[in-house]
Amino acid sequence: MDVRACDLLVVGGGPAGAAAALAARQAAPELQTLVLDRQRFPRDKACGDGLGPGVVARLADLDAAEIVRGRRPVERLKIVAPSGAEVVGELPAIGESARGYVVPRSEFDDALLTLAQDAGADVWTDSRLEGLDSTHGGPVRVEASGPNGSSVISAKAVIAADGARSDVRRLLGVAYNDPAHTGVAIRAYVERPGGFEHMAFYFKRELLPAYGWVFPIDAQGANVGVMIDAARFRRQERRLPDLLRDFLQSSEHQALDPKRSRAYMLPFASHVPPLVHGRVALVGDAGSMINPFSGEGIAYGMAAGIEAASRAVRAVQSGADDRPFDGFDGWFRERFGEHFRASARAKWLAQRAWIADFGVRAARRRPEFVREGIELLVGEGTALSWRSLARLLLHGRR
Repeated sequence: MDVRACDLLVVGGGPAGAAAALAARQAAPELQTLVLDRQRFPRDKACGDGLGPGVVARLADLDAAEIVRGRRPVERLKIVAPSGAEVVGELPAIGESARGYVVPRSEFDDALLTLAQDAGADVWTDSRLEGLDSTHGGPVRVEASGPNGSSVISAKAVIAADGARSDVRRLLGVAYNDPAHTGVAIRAYVERPGGFEHMAFYFKRELLPAYGWVFPIDAQGANVGVMIDAARFRRQERRLPDLLRDFLQSSEHQALDPKRSRAYMLPFASHVPPLVHGRVALVGDAGSMINPFSGEGIAYGMAAGIEAASRAVRAVQSGADDRPFDGFDGWFRERFGEHFRASARAKWLAQRAWIADFGVRAARRRPEFVREGIELLVGEGTALSWRSLARLLLHGRR
């Protein structure tokens, strides 16, 4: 059996994990960073594929903007109400970026993980976590299996970025989100001559409480999909492929032929579990870091991965690696907690057709409502208060 020691072990090579590994290598190339992922890259990952301004800002932080260079930028977002009324607004600025992109995860994740590997991280793909022991106070002992057999990894710090059904989270005894704080979704790819103009969210009456999206990738193609709370999905009779078909028909996209449809699960940040467990930190989907309104998770996962890696590097360098993630949980909740709470309230309202109609009518009259709504969907806004809701309803009646 192979035995390996490292300073930082990152479990999961998606955006949160790859960002963590890249940040660690950039900050401390003398430290040993190892990435473990159960799949071989490039691989398909079911997702809406949207990279909002938060992702673009994190790529800039990592000197990784080359990943989206030359791709079609997205600068505006459309929101369609159940009545069919719609409003279009600019994407918010995060850092220096007020634009986004839509990049299939098979391409984006592979490019980001390759940058981490090029920076000196060891990357073990097609390798599965089999066991984890973090109870004895010293380095975490991880058992893994891969193409070359079984291995034991001793790590001073572990960042778990291994997805919605995280093996690390399970082995730590941290319960997965219950259905009230989980979404289910289905995505597919479509093409049509002339393509699609805007990123768009559709709150269609025929779909509620589910809602759909169309995210343009290039001159002809788009990612389309539907998301619904798991608890509500269990209480209705339509399957996810049925919801997707109904969405395309009701949004005048019935002529499209969806390809490569895949369902997936989203642990919402309406319930974020404890993120720090001794020498282990949960980030990304493993830490339920998904916007409950939009289903966006990449920006928050990358931000968390970079922050967790920075804290682990400082701890290891200073010899305080028995507590490598001190303060990380509080930092994340302070940074994003109110944003997630406001986004959850906005989703609750948008799933009620008459309120969604009011909101879009108000936004057509008052541009600040458009800006605030888009900030909740793809930014870091916290603007939804009882006062702003009262103002929105007042203007929606006119």
